[in-house]
Formats: sequence, structure tokens, C-alpha cells
Amino acid sequence: MADGTTYRAELVMPYGTGDVVVTPHDYESPLGRGNRLTKAGWKSVLRRIFADFSNDGMVDRAAAMTYYTLLSVAPMLLAAYSIFSLLLPRMEDAPDSLLADLIQTYVPAELQEDALRLLMTIVGTPSQSTIALVVSVVISLLSASGYVRSFSRNANLMYGRVEGRPIVVTWATMWLVTLVLVIGAVVIILGALLTDGIVTAVLGPVARPLQLEDELEYLTSIFLPVWDYLRGPVIAVVAVALVSVLYHFTPNVRPGRFRVLTLGSALALAVASMLWVGFGWYLRLVGVRSTYGAFGTVLAVLVLVWTMNVVLLMGVKIDAEVLRAKELQAGFDSRRCIQAPPRSNDGAAWRLQLRRWTDRAADEILDG
Repeated sequence: MADGTTYRAELVMPYGTGDVVVTPHDYESPLGRGNRLTKAGWKSVLRRIFADFSNDGMVDRAAAMTYYTLLSVAPMLLAAYSIFSLLLPRMEDAPDSLLADLIQTYVPAELQEDALRLLMTIVGTPSQSTIALVVSVVISLLSASGYVRSFSRNANLMYGRVEGRPIVVTWATMWLVTLVLVIGAVVIILGALLTDGIVTAVLGPVARPLQLEDELEYLTSIFLPVWDYLRGPVIAVVAVALVSVLYHFTPNVRPGRFRVLTLGSALALAVASMLWVGFGWYLRLVGVRSTYGAFGTVLAVLVLVWTMNVVLLMGVKIDAEVLRAKELQAGFDSRRCIQAPPRSNDGAAWRLQLRRWTDRAADEILDG
């Protein structure tokens, strides 16, 4: 200034994704094998993950997702129990036996009775009517999809964009993703607890009309011993696929073809597995002897769920930053915005119209 006075500039960073960005019409996914991350690419990924951890509010967002997790637990358990009942209609006690086996396998003896009572209170005694079970599955999945919708909103933040799909399409997509997740969870539980009785109950009604009882007996005598060795790898593959479905279809971004394994999903599953092992160790050695008893176990479960949600969000962030770095290596200007096209741009167009509508009111104030 002429009088020698200096002024400090105050910087304001606007909330949200900023102005509308037009993605390239000739966009080709840079995630091919020929575009491996360079040293500079890895540096960019690590720096952005570190810098955005607090900017994106990972801790607070994971806490909000924990809330939705708690709201979705009971509907998802009821949906899984109803699916068990649909799969095993000829064995009325089979779903209850599966719950008892699951608790006996993974819950310390001191907590098994309370855990079984809690689960049976949640699932109740559903009707044996197939129509009632189907209605129960549909309603439960609609309730449980709240977590998936919350995950979708946070995944969009990781990619730096808004939800562009119409609300009907968004809800239908999240419901289908929830259905896939619940079915995958059922497969994992059945795989973990697969017994001769379960195989006979599922395949027996099909084998008897076709006179394949001998083949069924041969299958159980040969398959089940082999399954003891395949159980762990198969469950791991299913878990990877489920997380990849969650990562690929919930954000409003089309990064390329569906990949069963991504860097973010692999790291998230590895850390989540270690967290589960640590939680099991806590229950066996500390939880059952804790002065706080069941209250301490509930607090430990809440911390576990919150930590796992942080890990899942970090996995999405890793995949987003890997995509950004590979776009930069492919020549796209992705420093401020990832250039991958959205699944739909209706949401962004609506936000642009809303901004223009509010700006007109601001212009009237300035012009007045």
C-alpha cells in the first residue's frame, strides 16, 4: 500500500466439491497393467492419504457409519436368518442349530448363553410360510441398506464428487448391494459351519426325485474332507469379492472394469482380519474376566466396529488416490479432481441448477 500498511489475506476453503468439472469425453481407464505406479505416483498417493485423513474427517465419518452399523445389525441378522430358513425349509431347527454352532465356535464359553439369547431375541420365531419369510427378507434388507447408503455418501467424498444418480436408482442400487452382502455373509457362515447334515438338507430334496442319493452320499464322503482344506481360502475369496462389490458399485464413479481385488480392498481386509483376531484374543483373555463384564464387551465391540469402518474408508481412499495418480501418469489433469466419469450426472446437474437459483437471490441483494 502507498502508506506502507500491509494486510494479511484470509483464505477460505469452500465446503464440498467446488465448481462443476467436465470429465473428458474420450476417457479411458488408466488402471491397466501397463500403467504401473512410478515412484512419484506412490509419493503422491501417500501424501494425499496423509493430508486428507483429517480434511476428510475420517474419524467422524467412521463414527457416523458405526451408528448406521448398529441400526443395520438387527435387520441384517433377521434377513440372514430368513434366508437360512428359505434354504433349509425341510429342517425346521437347522437355522437355530447354525446360530448355536456359530456361537459355540467363535464366542467364549462364558458369553455363549447371553449371545445366543440376544440373537434369538433379534430373529424371533419367524413364520414357516414362505411368503412371510420373503416379505421379512425384503423389509429387513431395506432397513439394513442404510449402512450401504452411508458408505456410498462417504465413498463419494473420497473420490471428491457428489451423488449423481437419481434417488430411485441410488436406493435400488444400494438395496441390491445390501442383498449381495447378506447373501455373501450367508455363504461365509454356511462355509464356516458346513456339515453333513447341511449338505443333505440342501441337496437332498433335489437328489431324491432324480434318484441321485448314491451320488449325494459320495459327494458328502469325498467333498467334506476336502472342504476342510478349502474352507479358509474360499471364505477369503468371498470376503474379498464382497468388499470389492462395495467399493465398485457404491461410489458415483466408473473407474473401469470390475476388479475382484484392489489395493485398497486387499489392505482393508488384511487389517480387518487382524482386528478380528485381536478382538477374539481380547474376548478370550480379557473380556470374560473384565470387571465391567458385559458392558466392557459392548464397548469393545463398538470400538471394533468404529475401527473397521475407518479401515474400510481408508481402503476407498487408497483406491481413489491410486486412480488419481494413474490418471496423472496417463496425462489427465487430476490434481484437483479425479477425471473418471460418473455413473450418472443428474445429481451434479441438479446441484448446478440449485446453485444458480440461490445465486440469483444473491445477485438481487447486490443489485438492490
